[in-house]
Amino acid sequence: MTNARSPWTGNLRHGVFFLAVAALFGRQGFAVHDGGQWSLSPALFPLILSGGLALLSFALIGQALLRIRAGDEGPSRKDGAPISPMRASLAFLLCVLYALALPRTGFLPSSAFFLALFCLLVGERRAARIAALSLVSPAVIYLLFRHGLNVLLP
Repeated sequence: MTNARSPWTGNLRHGVFFLAVAALFGRQGFAVHDGGQWSLSPALFPLILSGGLALLSFALIGQALLRIRAGDEGPSRKDGAPISPMRASLAFLLCVLYALALPRTGFLPSSAFFLALFCLLVGERRAARIAALSLVSPAVIYLLFRHGLNVLLP
């Protein structure tokens, strides 16, 4: 009987670490809030980001626990794009081009195009998933900012 640890224990450790970071940033966000409207508070965006980080941390912890319990010792994704310095450089270049295009073309078209290209870059080839992600995500974000927070996006 071997006493080897699962490769998923790293995901478990990282999930717990990022959950602690999210709790720290969330606590700081609440401390910064001045008691006025939340839509104008400087604490709003740190709280949104820490909440998102907490959700992703819970997902990472849950995935690790399920994989460890199932005895899965394989890689987390058998297909998809391999990791390489060229791919990372292309992702960085794509982000720079997105930042340059955003003021000229506006949030919705530039975000949709960026997300579609990024999906292709990371190995997604299913057109329906690419279209859904690249069209629905910017629309939801736009609606949240425009109608939920009363913040205009470019």
